Amino acid sequence: MELKATFKRSFFKTFTWRVFASLDTALLTWWFSGDVITGLKVGGLEVVTKLIIYFLHERAWRIGWKKQTDDFHHSKRRSLYKAITYRFIGTMDTFLIAWFFTGSAFTGSKVAIAEVFTKIIIYYVHERIWDRQKIGN
Repeated sequence: MELKATFKRSFFKTFTWRVFASLDTALLTWWFSGDVITGLKVGGLEVVTKLIIYFLHERAWRIGWKKQTDDFHHSKRRSLYKAITYRFIGTMDTFLIAWFFTGSAFTGSKVAIAEVFTKIIIYYVHERIWDRQKIGN
């Protein structure tokens, strides 16, 4: 039963995160490219790629924890480490997608660099909120 519960939690966390994160990406791409359609394209494709990346990242961080009851599992330090590792992987994904749709590595870089700041903050808050949730524990 525990296995299903942890997958359920990862599934719900994945989708709540993706809503906020893709909106942020679409807005940043629109800002830097000047084209709302390009922003929507980048945000739209990112929904798919980042759902997969986030789910795998979330599962990787659960490996080896004994029912997630130790102090480190619920610590602010762990939330920060998760935010940093996810952002590194996510930044590379954003850069490549934005570059592809804008045709400019420079614009892709601007979107990706801006996300380093916006997404770490958003991810940290998301982690702290989910740490208080009992869904799927």
